[in-house]
Amino acid sequence: MAADSTRHQNRHYKTLILLVLSMTGGTFLLLWLAQFSPVTPLRGRTAGPGTWTEIAVRAESSPNAAGFYHLRIDGEGRLFRSDAWRYQTAHPDDPSMIHILLSATRVDGRPLPAQQQTLSRVLAQLGRDYKIPSERVVVRPGSTIASADHLRLASGG
Repeated sequence: MAADSTRHQNRHYKTLILLVLSMTGGTFLLLWLAQFSPVTPLRGRTAGPGTWTEIAVRAESSPNAAGFYHLRIDGEGRLFRSDAWRYQTAHPDDPSMIHILLSATRVDGRPLPAQQQTLSRVLAQLGRDYKIPSERVVVRPGSTIASADHLRLASGG
């Protein structure tokens, strides 16, 4: 009976050793193969201070607005940073733009007072940090904002 237990335990050790060796060998094989093919990043192209020259603002009356954005300002004026902002990912179609989304705006697209305050502060800060003049703040097509007049007031331009 004791011999069966020892033999059973030895089988587990052999299996564990074989598993460790195969994983180690597989890792070295993948590292060796990586030398022959370029690594494709999982994230999009990065952007940053040298590449951002414009700010695009889009407004939607829905609080659950979707789509690409770097920063989102909700109806209460709270600022949210997306993963695109954290990882400085550029939009594939507009790599030179910082995208801001105003969600839960008025039906006519005008920002709510709390959004207006936060937007004004954010535009001023982005303008200073990335040397973007207020004339380079644009309203995205398809936005519920009627014109850039709402933003000119917000950005101080």
